[in-house]
Amino acid sequence: MNFTVHIDTGAADASPSKVRTLVLTGELDHGSAPHLQRALEDAYAEHCRHLVIDVTGLVFCDSTGISVFLGARRAMSAREGSVALAGLNPRIERIFRLTGLARAFATYPTAQEARAAITS
Repeated sequence: MNFTVHIDTGAADASPSKVRTLVLTGELDHGSAPHLQRALEDAYAEHCRHLVIDVTGLVFCDSTGISVFLGARRAMSAREGSVALAGLNPRIERIFRLTGLARAFATYPTAQEARAAITS
């Protein structure tokens, strides 16, 4: 299965605390992680302070993907921002729970709810 990262530009907030939403689909592994890393670097370059990562369509995530998520968390914390995860399906939620990532990120049922929580 392929991996894609879609930037939800309709969810971008033009305020100084800009929120960027990345929508992931497919399998996030060693081969596809650089694609996500590039999308994250673009968000950093655009001075994004808050990220919502919608994983509704993510079917697999290995340790490389986990490292990318943690790197995003570090980068956003350094700019006093945040990373929220949305749409964790049972398989991905289990991976995040077993690795401790569930405690490292705010999680929401949907990207819309995550954006609302960040911007309120």
